[in-house]
Amino acid sequence: MAIYKRILSGNLWRFFTLLSVFLMANEVSLQETVVGFIGGSVVLPCFSKKPPITIQDITVLWRNKYDLNVYEINKGKVSVEGQNQEYNNRAETFPEEYKTGNFSLKLNNLQHTDAGKYLCYIMSKESEDWIVELLIEERPERQLPNEGTKPRPEMLVMIISILCICIIFS
Repeated sequence: MAIYKRILSGNLWRFFTLLSVFLMANEVSLQETVVGFIGGSVVLPCFSKKPPITIQDITVLWRNKYDLNVYEINKGKVSVEGQNQEYNNRAETFPEEYKTGNFSLKLNNLQHTDAGKYLCYIMSKESEDWIVELLIEERPERQLPNEGTKPRPEMLVMIISILCICIIFS
């Protein structure tokens, strides 16, 4: 019986150790899915859980599925040096939001080749990773503003019929 308790407590200890490792890993790396449309824009989220005390202490790297440099923030300043040419003049961030820990990336003029995983690495005293899956879809056909709001002819006939019956029997 004592051996059974020792085995059980050992397995329980392993279980709780693995569970705590999983939960801690889950806190550091977050995953999101975002949908964008060809030719449109999309914001890929990336937030630091603990906003930086000073922006100068932080470096943020955005990389795509091929580990190409999409965007870089080095000590609070945007660095396009080494940026992959596919993202020139199409990628931007929100510098006024850095102080709050928002390092989200806006990607403009979306193309089919933009689909896939993006990684946001926040390097500070406590590093954090964000994984964002970008799905690209064709833009849906545009509806005219009044489309869908006009009553169908059958409905109109039914309403008029009910009104006539009400008038006749009243």
